[in-house]
Amino acid sequence: MKVSEVIAAYREVTIFPNPTSASISINDNEKTILLQSKWSQRDLDRKEKISFLRSHIINSATGEVLGQFGPQEIKHELWNKTSPSGKLRAVVRQYKDKNNEDKQYLEIFDSTKKLKTIDIHSLEKHGKILENNGQFGSFEWSPSEKYLLYIAEKKKAKISSFLSSKYCKEGNCVDEENKIGDEFEYSETWGEQLTECVQPILCIFDVQRNEVNILNNLPSDDSFGQAIWSPDEAGIIVCAWKNVPYKLGLKFCCQRRSMLYFLDIQKQSYEILSEVGRAVRFPCFSPDMTKLIYFDMPEGGAHNQCARLLKIDWKTKQKQVVVDQVSYAPESEFPGIYMYDLARNIWFDDSIHLALATSWRSTSAVILINTDTCEVKRITLNATNKKDLGSFGLLGVQKNFLLLVHSALNQPFQLIIGKVSCPNNLETIEWIYPDGPIQILDWLTFSIIQHKPSCDSKHSKYESLDYESILCMPKVDSNILPPLIVFTHGGPNSVFDTSFNMITSFFCKCGYAVLMVNYRGSIGFGQDSILSLTGNIGVQDVQDVKGALLEISNKNLIDDKSIFKFGGSHGGFLTIHMIGQYPDTFRAAATRNPVVNLTSLVSTSDIPDWVFAQCGLAFNYSSVADDQILPHLWLRSPLAYINQIKTPVLLLIGLDDKRVPPSQGNELYKALKARGVNVKYLTYPGNNHSLSEVETETDCMINTIKWFNTHLLCNSRQ
Repeated sequence: MKVSEVIAAYREVTIFPNPTSASISINDNEKTILLQSKWSQRDLDRKEKISFLRSHIINSATGEVLGQFGPQEIKHELWNKTSPSGKLRAVVRQYKDKNNEDKQYLEIFDSTKKLKTIDIHSLEKHGKILENNGQFGSFEWSPSEKYLLYIAEKKKAKISSFLSSKYCKEGNCVDEENKIGDEFEYSETWGEQLTECVQPILCIFDVQRNEVNILNNLPSDDSFGQAIWSPDEAGIIVCAWKNVPYKLGLKFCCQRRSMLYFLDIQKQSYEILSEVGRAVRFPCFSPDMTKLIYFDMPEGGAHNQCARLLKIDWKTKQKQVVVDQVSYAPESEFPGIYMYDLARNIWFDDSIHLALATSWRSTSAVILINTDTCEVKRITLNATNKKDLGSFGLLGVQKNFLLLVHSALNQPFQLIIGKVSCPNNLETIEWIYPDGPIQILDWLTFSIIQHKPSCDSKHSKYESLDYESILCMPKVDSNILPPLIVFTHGGPNSVFDTSFNMITSFFCKCGYAVLMVNYRGSIGFGQDSILSLTGNIGVQDVQDVKGALLEISNKNLIDDKSIFKFGGSHGGFLTIHMIGQYPDTFRAAATRNPVVNLTSLVSTSDIPDWVFAQCGLAFNYSSVADDQILPHLWLRSPLAYINQIKTPVLLLIGLDDKRVPPSQGNELYKALKARGVNVKYLTYPGNNHSLSEVETETDCMINTIKWFNTHLLCNSRQ
């Protein structure tokens, strides 16, 4: 393909938007539904991601779309919340002022007009209101609609230099809020993608008085987030993460030590609701405010483990495990709860049933849970049709309506509404498709393949474990065997699912088959699978990827002389391991922010505990990589195989990465150059671990295909 054709292919696959939230309102006679959905899309020409709003008016009886409006672009919104009665709306907007500094405004609307705008910074009560970052961010109306509860950064003390004119004279009186000579003091943040989060605090805004109250009667060594109101506005339920002895990165790290507090506003006291030694997330009350649910997992260890769902009877404070951790599940059985985020509204009106999105092996699924009987059911579009290999996400539950997003690797994201007349009988769900029939992309097909580890690679403790891969085939002439890209995910405790994947779609559009490997250790396969990889990285995961590749090669579906390797983070770790351990297998490799050398990563990453945990070593805050630890780290490092590498390598490195610092890529670059290996090194200023800035993402993907095409065309073996 010419570069112009590659660019055209990339533009085509990035045009599909992704719904990020949705809500419905029903008129008084329940004949029509107003569906409003918010979407995100890449705008390649503006080099940014945009958000827009769409609206559908739907006949609730027939599902017929009576009218639709939009898309209408939304700008500068951090939060947008409707009050419980639906009569008010609160919006937090963030702009750049003439000095290019962020300014935040809190706006209150009724159904016809804006009632007020409050300059948050001018109140001088706190720092920035935190956005909906999936970790700390919270923005909640009180039941009475008199107050707004949110999380903001603690107000920073005013800092002056010793040479400041205000401090030149000996004995000058200094304001208590001023700190003299501390302008260069280090401030710990919560790490990768949370670098503006230093000390999140609880705030209540009085809507009538335009006043902010900071809640200070909680431990000062905690950072607070995911706050909600308790019944009758008597208090607040909030998650707290410990700041001491120092902060570890939180993004994608669900196992961080944390607690669930109940703060009694009137008594100015608090109590701990969660268990010791557990990491908690996402508290949520039932609609009748009688049940509080939340999720937890063991503190420490692997970073995204199988979670429990717990329920607290608010009157008696009796606690119950509704859904426990699942150790192992065969292919068709429920494998447990795994998630990084939670839809805001998950309860049905009966205050018994709730819906969750979770990983289910190589798919994303929506499950319905009866919190009284603890029964779990998987929601499907057709209970009798088991052929749908697509994935579902949950946008929310309102009254008896499910708001879902459905997609597949060859189907862009689509909204679906499920009218649930009886939560105990999922076959009675009536499905509404606001955008009509599902769109099928003609340039790829896919299948899920089950794999059994070879006898010599089975885990001694977890022998029954299997794993899966997803094979995506491009549309090519039937007489041509396409080249193959072996794609490995990061984490390692994450997963590839069958939802629409822009990168995979792009690779297939360019004529490559793609093998996405969910090696043992991936989420959605039970807790045993996650535990099996700790202490075995660089060995078990490598064996699984190699095993999956051999099975595909034996099926005569791909050109086994034109195989390429791609992956980022731990997927990059596996990329370098694969080309080091199997130097004659791959034509070329491309990797984004790869983990290269664990002996140096342990002292530079925002999550040093990851290195210890995945190498099977105990970690505490005083742990250091001493002469006993370093040999273990080196043996599992891809760099240990540097002398065997001869595969051409493309390195794609974010210079602001806190998770896998750019020094890792730089170390590999120098080692490859010194050994005469063909290497290209691209660095991206202002980009973190995700490399998700639109211009950067575009450059990475197009350069990857250019790199593979060069080595495919110039060095193709006949």
